[in-house]
Amino acid sequence: MKSLRTLFLLPVMLLFTACLDDELAFTVVASPVNADIERVADAPDGTVAYRATFTELDKTGILDVNVGIIATPVVDLELRIFSQTQDLLETLTTDASGQTLFSVPAASLTGVTRLEWSGTYDGAAFRIITNL
Repeated sequence: MKSLRTLFLLPVMLLFTACLDDELAFTVVASPVNADIERVADAPDGTVAYRATFTELDKTGILDVNVGIIATPVVDLELRIFSQTQDLLETLTTDASGQTLFSVPAASLTGVTRLEWSGTYDGAAFRIITNL
């Protein structure tokens, strides 16, 4: 009888000890924009440059072979570029084709290992990371 009571109490004890701490949980949400960020190979000497193109993807026609995914340039998108230590490097805005150019002297990126492109689009904040 004692072992039967122990068998019954074991699942109950597990329920009380297996709690998830909500403070440690977070949700990952897809970015509201698609970013194509590439390093500019022919940047002037002593300069590091990246060209970024930001588009919004319309996936409503993804199953229709005649429509597919439509990429629309995101115009006048304000971007803030940070280093990995959260130092603001520059604020840029995309042009009519959804592109922007980030160009800085190489000396100003000493110790920087990644760039974080952050902004807000349609009320959703995003952050896109590029390793140097």
